[in-house]
Amino acid sequence: MASTTSMNNWIEQLAASLVPLSASPAAHRKYKESFARKIKYHVHARTNQFAVAEKLTGLEEKFQVLNLDDLAQALYTRRRKLEQYEYRWIPDALDLLLHLSDNPARYNRVEDLAGFRSQPDSPGPLRWADVEADDPIDRQDDIWMVPEYSDFSSDDDEIAISSNSTSPATVRERHKGKYDLGNIFDQSDIADDDFVRSELETAQFWRHGTQVVAITEKQVIREVLFMMNGLQTSIFRLSDRGIRLDQNYQIAHLRAQTSRTILSNAALLGSEVAWIRRWLSLRQDSSVMQLLQSRIRGILELFDRSICQMQNDILHERSSNGVISLLQTLEALKKKIAPLQAVLEVLPRIAPDDPVSALNALHRQIELAGACGAALALKTLTPIFLSALKLYSAPIDTWLLTGAVENTRPFFIKRTNKPRNATTLWHDWFAISDDDKHVPVFLRAFVPHVFATGKTAAFLQHLQQKPLDSGSDCLGLCGAVTETAHLLEHSAVPLSATLEAVFNKHLTGLLTTSTAALKDVLESACGLNKLLDAFDYLYLGKDGVILDKIDFRLFDQIDRCVEMWNDRFLVADLVAEAYHATPCVDADNISVTSSYTSSRSMESRRRSVKILTSLTLSYHLPWPVANVISPASITVYQRIALTLCQIRRARCILERRAFFHVQNAPLGTDPGDQPFARAVYMGLAHFVNVLYAHLTTCAIGPMTRDMRGRLTAPSTGSVDDMIAIHAVYVRDLELACLSSARVKPLRDAVVAVLDLCIRFADVVSAPTSASTSGRRGSVDFEASSFISARSQRRRRRTRQEGESDDDDDDDEEEDDGGMGEGYSTFILDEDSSVRKEIQRVKDVFQRHVTFLLAGLRGVSRTAGGVGDGLELLADSLESVFPTKRTLYS
Repeated sequence: MASTTSMNNWIEQLAASLVPLSASPAAHRKYKESFARKIKYHVHARTNQFAVAEKLTGLEEKFQVLNLDDLAQALYTRRRKLEQYEYRWIPDALDLLLHLSDNPARYNRVEDLAGFRSQPDSPGPLRWADVEADDPIDRQDDIWMVPEYSDFSSDDDEIAISSNSTSPATVRERHKGKYDLGNIFDQSDIADDDFVRSELETAQFWRHGTQVVAITEKQVIREVLFMMNGLQTSIFRLSDRGIRLDQNYQIAHLRAQTSRTILSNAALLGSEVAWIRRWLSLRQDSSVMQLLQSRIRGILELFDRSICQMQNDILHERSSNGVISLLQTLEALKKKIAPLQAVLEVLPRIAPDDPVSALNALHRQIELAGACGAALALKTLTPIFLSALKLYSAPIDTWLLTGAVENTRPFFIKRTNKPRNATTLWHDWFAISDDDKHVPVFLRAFVPHVFATGKTAAFLQHLQQKPLDSGSDCLGLCGAVTETAHLLEHSAVPLSATLEAVFNKHLTGLLTTSTAALKDVLESACGLNKLLDAFDYLYLGKDGVILDKIDFRLFDQIDRCVEMWNDRFLVADLVAEAYHATPCVDADNISVTSSYTSSRSMESRRRSVKILTSLTLSYHLPWPVANVISPASITVYQRIALTLCQIRRARCILERRAFFHVQNAPLGTDPGDQPFARAVYMGLAHFVNVLYAHLTTCAIGPMTRDMRGRLTAPSTGSVDDMIAIHAVYVRDLELACLSSARVKPLRDAVVAVLDLCIRFADVVSAPTSASTSGRRGSVDFEASSFISARSQRRRRRTRQEGESDDDDDDDEEEDDGGMGEGYSTFILDEDSSVRKEIQRVKDVFQRHVTFLLAGLRGVSRTAGGVGDGLELLADSLESVFPTKRTLYS
């Protein structure tokens, strides 16, 4: 490939050779720049290198045919040599040379081009003499003979009178002089002939608007029949507004008013037929509308055939009574036009190219005809309606059986633009059109069935399951229409009632069949019941032994103020290890999410059960099950699990810390402090145990069993029912477990009571409570493990300041000797005591319990089926804490 500099030089030289010498330097430079720009930026068509090779091969063969072997050998040698080079411009150069060459077999040297003319002489116009010189014409051939025809010859049989010897010349000579071509258009003689003009004007009677033309009855009958066939007539004028009568015509043997009335009635009948003909001429793009046009055109063809038969009878003067009468003809036309009149009642209510409006109009007219007892209208319109409905149902059946949405218009089910995530197939992939115009009136009640059945079929298709038999005529709406047509032939039940019953039977059966197949797949392949069992274990506290293992590890780390207590990897391993022997729980599907939502220290956060909100347990769902159990339901499960875990946290700290101290460790100098603390402990422990027992035994257990039974029952007709059953269950369970946002004040009261349990345990287990008794040596090791935060901070501050006092160190070692890492961070104020703190806990506890009882009874009145459970919880708590007498008397 040549360099860019060389190419630019060549372009300038080529431009300089083309520019006229008389051009100025500025024009010379302008021409060169324009020429270079056009060459560089012009988009040239690529040369067909194969066509160039074929031309060179053909040229080589031509040389061989002409015995120019030297040229053929030279061309062959050079072609082979060029094939060794891979330059892109070689085909272009060869193509240019081929276009510049002219007869290379003759002009093979430059010297031979001396007398060569670049443009050969153009041939002259072709003349008949030249043609005849090459191919002489036989004048005696039969093809040149002009036959003569007799006036007696017919159109079918052409009888030539003259012989074949007649030629155009003889015919021209024979007629020469017979006509004066100069006077053939001369109107001077005709202009003077008034008689001829008057006769001509008299014959053109239609030009006179005021002249009344009397016609016979037979002529009127003929005009009426022509008009019924849609033909233009003299008496009746066709227009876009219908057929109007020409007032100039009158039946000869009738009065003017009578004639006008009869002809106007005929024009009205013809207008109805003409309106149908105009509607049939409209363009319809929808297949349903085209079918309607075809069926109505068939009725119109029967009418036209009957009109032709009437015309034939009149032509041959055949009549039942021997008389051809206009009134008799009109009566016969009224009977024959009755089916078209039934169709005409429907057509004005049909929107252009709108199948839904056509089906609605037909259905309404059939209902009116059935109510009025119009048998002919029913017989005419019912087959049209059923055939159109069957064609309209074809894409609906495709949706019902395969879950595919065809791009047909109109269709009331559409694909959404939301992301195609398999977990939201049931909820987000398809939608029903908001416009009711896309759904026929008689089908609107079944739209939910159609939508649910199609989504079930799409679900099965996505699960790669075998679809229902889409080729069966008994399935879907097409089968329902066929059965409806059969029932209407043998029953007097109206169309609407028959359609409703048959549609309901077919759609319900199809939905039940597809749902049963999907249930089987969800259970066998996806493990729906196994997953619900796993939820019972993970979220609803079904196995207390496994939960105790997990809770002991977590609560122990919280009490020891371990910052990594909720590390998601450690907690996930802990849960997986705890549930490894549970068949329904797959450890690989468990994931834990932890978050730090508070800036307070661990010593402060451990005093409340709200610390557990930073830990969330999740379980992976297969995408088919995720369509039934929504993410919102998983969130509710997690909130219920949090509530149960918070209750277990309070119960654990009461049983493992507070119980030992209120039973064995002295709490103060007053002997009544111990019984008082025991009474408060019993109240808190009863509250926690009654609340947890009610939630697990009276709320979660029965509601879960009822939900599982209804979810797998055969009466559950669709996936929507399954979703609704689980959604109602989750909603009611959330309310029954006091985890709903609706009862947030009650939940806050429960959380406050649970926090009081931790506070009570801190009060009775604080080292300060033991030191007030003056018997430090008698404190048990379990009690001594809860040292005060004040001593911890004092020890840390001493180490930071670097103070080294042997006596202080000995005292500190003696003071903290035998104690491990402390749990409690509770500190009594100097002006307070254990009795006062316990009394404060008792007062706050009683206030929250009173509010909780009142709230539970108030919510139970408006909670529906959950209200009984809330009322039972209120009664259970009231039996433990009676509000009408003094608590802990």
